[in-house]
Amino acid sequence: MRVRMVQGNGMDLSLFQFDYDLTFAAFFMNADKTIYGRFGTRAEYENAAKDISIESFKQALEAALALHAGYPENKAVLAAKTGPEPIKKTPEAFPALLRYSSTLDFNSSIDRQCIHCHQIGEAQREIHWYDRKAVPDAVLYPFPMPDVLGLHFSAKHRAKISKIASGSSAERDGFRRADEILTLDGQPIISIADVQWVLHRAPEDTTLPATVDRHGEQINLTLTLNPGWRKGSDISWRTTTGELRLVALGGMVLKDLSDAERQRKGIGETEMALNVETVSRRERRSSSQTNAQRAGIRRGDIIVSYGDRTDRLTESGIIGYVLQEKPQAKTLPIKLLRNGEQVAVELSLE
Repeated sequence: MRVRMVQGNGMDLSLFQFDYDLTFAAFFMNADKTIYGRFGTRAEYENAAKDISIESFKQALEAALALHAGYPENKAVLAAKTGPEPIKKTPEAFPALLRYSSTLDFNSSIDRQCIHCHQIGEAQREIHWYDRKAVPDAVLYPFPMPDVLGLHFSAKHRAKISKIASGSSAERDGFRRADEILTLDGQPIISIADVQWVLHRAPEDTTLPATVDRHGEQINLTLTLNPGWRKGSDISWRTTTGELRLVALGGMVLKDLSDAERQRKGIGETEMALNVETVSRRERRSSSQTNAQRAGIRRGDIIVSYGDRTDRLTESGIIGYVLQEKPQAKTLPIKLLRNGEQVAVELSLE
């Protein structure tokens, strides 16, 4: 049986735990709600389908059918594919979504009633930042892409490694290009999304046993997760990051300068240098100024100091710094370069 869900209203969050920033996500499960696996991944804003394909979806379906054929004898190894009890059982139970109902009135305007998946992710984060509490890594960097560990996967395959980053922890752990991950932390893997699920649920400092298919031979490896490994995640593509930019960046969109640009401007490779791409909201319908605009920050400015940080950080790193290290701050000093001269401003975080 196939079921299509097009809104989040009334969704059972104890069952449907996935990356809420995705455009397309699929669950393969038994009628008793045992999950065989997940499908759907994404790593950039512009092209939502770059990291998925019909080929990989077909392979995930075949792998799910193989697990189904072995059910219920394999039920125990599938248990970890279901997550723990969520903070709230349904989306409309979150404070930020209380205005929504669990059902839709089809005689009224639907677009104002629907809960979008990304709103669920935003609501989970708002519980922390509205109370001025540090946002945990697992909430700020959900469903981390395996490339944060040096693992890059082929979009045309189930969970086949297409590239290993040189010097990465994955390389040191012995993973190789063309390895196909069969199990990770004891869970059968049927897609890249399954790899992300394991990483999403993993502790901060641990090792995960893995089995890979290497040219027809099964090899046992161990994937190392060092303390703070999630912080290298790029969250700039996420729809939910739009809200984070308003909270932590005053509405700015920032881009790290390349080494060549840094050399031209006389900025060191390890120093902060973030070009201000945008200072306004994405939604052009909003006429209100952002905090960045009120602070006098302009498009094309280069930020060289943010609060007490001057080291090289990405936009994602700055967001993490503010929401995890400065949750109580009402303002932050910023230094920037404008036409070759340094300018100091004060950015409101309220």
